[in-house]
Amino acid sequence: MLYCRECIMPSTRPEQVFEDGICDACRSARRKHGEIDWAARRTEFESVLQRYRGDGSWYDCIIPVSGGKDSCYQAITLKETYGMNPLCVTFTPCELTEVGRYNLDFLREQGFDLIQVSHNRKSYRELMKIGFTKLGDCCWPEHIGIFTAPIRVAVQYGVPLVIWGENSQFEYGGPASRRDNPYLDRSWLEEFQMCGHRISDVAHDGVNLNDIKTFLYPSDEEIKRVGVTGVFLGHYEKWDSLRNLQLCESRGWQRNPDGPIEGAHNDYENLDCKWIGGLHDYMKFIKFGYGRATDQLCIEIRAGRMTRSEAIAALAATDEGKVPWKYVPDFLSRVGLNEQEFTATLDSFTNKAIFERDRSTGKLQKDAQGNLVRKFFPADVA
Repeated sequence: MLYCRECIMPSTRPEQVFEDGICDACRSARRKHGEIDWAARRTEFESVLQRYRGDGSWYDCIIPVSGGKDSCYQAITLKETYGMNPLCVTFTPCELTEVGRYNLDFLREQGFDLIQVSHNRKSYRELMKIGFTKLGDCCWPEHIGIFTAPIRVAVQYGVPLVIWGENSQFEYGGPASRRDNPYLDRSWLEEFQMCGHRISDVAHDGVNLNDIKTFLYPSDEEIKRVGVTGVFLGHYEKWDSLRNLQLCESRGWQRNPDGPIEGAHNDYENLDCKWIGGLHDYMKFIKFGYGRATDQLCIEIRAGRMTRSEAIAALAATDEGKVPWKYVPDFLSRVGLNEQEFTATLDSFTNKAIFERDRSTGKLQKDAQGNLVRKFFPADVA
């Protein structure tokens, strides 16, 4: 397994491309910090907004929000810097945490109207189980809902402009054809969020599509009628997660009071849902050999706030790669599995090539807490 020479991202990250030992996310960071004319991009963005800006009598854009620092920053910036009148839309995650509820209310305290789209729990449990057991993603339905619910509200409320945050393919690595794409549409959702399993496919698993309407993307005819367009704010301004945090925190937004979530380095990301942080990121770790802490530390390296050596030491001090037992009992109760089934499912998605196995039996080696033994870890390079 190779690691980027500039950050600590491994080559096992899906769709990551390495050239001369450097990942495409680090190459994008070079462009971001030294080549892109951000003043010109802002002028371009102003021209986009001008086509949609209203007189204040109705919403002129929709901001998909989770209550996280980035989406709160988006809402505040669009309203106060660009003079827009946003409607915030949130899709209720698998199970909200207390700090997640607080930060959603923070948005309302800042003067934003908020529509919360909540699924029926019966069908959502079925989708969670499908995601966990068949696709290796316990939060699969959430990853769909956060991209479909705002578009459905845009159609229903007649608000054509939807403004998302950063373009993940530019910031974190992905296909070259998508890195400079300012738009998010149905094809982007299907390519990057659905794990190769369309929402309509769950009908074969016994789920009634009439019971999961919040997950169904509007038809092409509905999109065309309203003229819905989704753009990335991060295409038009230089994205900075620390700046976003500082703005929101200065107004009362809260970090996680318990410190970093399981598997993370910092205490201010992925706070809203019990499972999107710990279990979801752990499943990424067993499939690709890296998790949330690696993601966060790579962001710090690319922003110039941390050296690669410092990031390696910081990664070693986290609990990335440890089974996130804190909320596992809640999860098992929700989807109707026992601990043995849970462990067997995790093992079935584990990439056997990147973890130690017993030489005689071929079984995965684990410690007393059920944690895998890594074969690979980023090291200093000359």
